Amino acid sequence: MAARRGVTRKQLADAALAVLDAENRIEAVKLGAVAKRLGIRSQSLYAHVEGVAGLRRLLALWTLEELTQVVMGAAVGRSGRDAVEAILRANLAFAIKHPGRFEASLHPPGNDLELAIAVERAGQPLQSVLTSLGLDAEQRIHWIRLQLSLIVGFTALVQNGRLTLAPDPLTTVDHVVATLLDRLERCS
Repeated sequence: MAARRGVTRKQLADAALAVLDAENRIEAVKLGAVAKRLGIRSQSLYAHVEGVAGLRRLLALWTLEELTQVVMGAAVGRSGRDAVEAILRANLAFAIKHPGRFEASLHPPGNDLELAIAVERAGQPLQSVLTSLGLDAEQRIHWIRLQLSLIVGFTALVQNGRLTLAPDPLTTVDHVVATLLDRLERCS
């Protein structure tokens, strides 16, 4: 089935990202909403993606690439603890600014080689620094799970307006980062 003339995969991704950004939840990205934004029938999207799962996979690839660029930019010219802190802050800033995109980037790759490569690429700067700090494979996995859990939990609480006590919740970012760095020192 050929796509409607003029509707490209990039336009599809841009429309899906616009829906994601408007709703800030991956579950809100549905074929009908994306097709409406493009001015086409939802059936036409099947020329580019295999249903809603394919659409969310496409979003995962696009957001992982975006996150990779953010993390790599943060890590450039840094090493050790300084690099880890820069990467953590970049991840937190991305997750807070783009909660839907961050959620989309957490798509488990399963047996999807392209998605697995994108996930690995996004995590490579942090993996490299943790390795240089002497963490073995198991320690790196635990530490990465810990930082991911804190980022996901913290940003979900911020996004949902659950942190209502003063001071501003974003001032807690420094404490989250400090906690993770303290844990890192105990591992290395």
